[in-house]
Amino acid sequence: MGVFDAPAPIFAWLDAQTAMAIPPLGRLILWGSVAALISMGLYRALSAQERIGRTKIKLTELRQRLEAHDGDFADATPLIGNLLRTALQQVGLVAWPALLSSLPLLTLVCWLSTAYGYTYPAPGSTPTIQTMPPHPYAKWIEGVRDDAVPEYRPPPHILIADRNQTIVADISWRAPVPIVHKWQWWNALVGNPIGYLPSDAPVDRIEVALPGKKYLGFGPQWLRGWETPFFFALLVVSIVTKIGWQID
Repeated sequence: MGVFDAPAPIFAWLDAQTAMAIPPLGRLILWGSVAALISMGLYRALSAQERIGRTKIKLTELRQRLEAHDGDFADATPLIGNLLRTALQQVGLVAWPALLSSLPLLTLVCWLSTAYGYTYPAPGSTPTIQTMPPHPYAKWIEGVRDDAVPEYRPPPHILIADRNQTIVADISWRAPVPIVHKWQWWNALVGNPIGYLPSDAPVDRIEVALPGKKYLGFGPQWLRGWETPFFFALLVVSIVTKIGWQID
């Protein structure tokens, strides 16, 4: 688990509570709306709104003066320099609060990409497997249902064998994610819920063509995933909140 995955159990619990009353599409819209409110609220609390407002007014005045200037370039140089310094000051005032306020959103997106992104193939179906480097002995093994517990199906796994058909790696696909690879430094921030390939595995990366979950009944296939309703709600609520709360 990476740093940004720490809130995932909380997100999963909250999602399970709302699932009793709200369908998946509605929950995605709700998550986007809540994320927008939290992010905008944090930005407003962390940013120096008065200083940002004054800087915006100053920038507008400097632009107007520059547009009205009809002298040569040498005479406009001090005005241009002042405009650039003020613009950089504005960036500095806005950048760090925007970065900090986006961290909760990043943790939510990491969880959503797993919880709402993909599903396992239908029973009896075998997905396409690609390895890097190419390896001919990678096989998808479907989880076998236990007759004693018929409602539970073990997760599938992938076997990696050598040319003598000796198994050298057995990866349990305990979450529907399309990629697993050897551990990289960025996994300290964002982890893979099914873990990583052994460091001595003959392949560095495995990609499985899992079916993506669809939440919209219209539009091209790439538009029907969780990203469209979530980010649409995020954008709309962010704009409304910015106007309503008069956030600079």
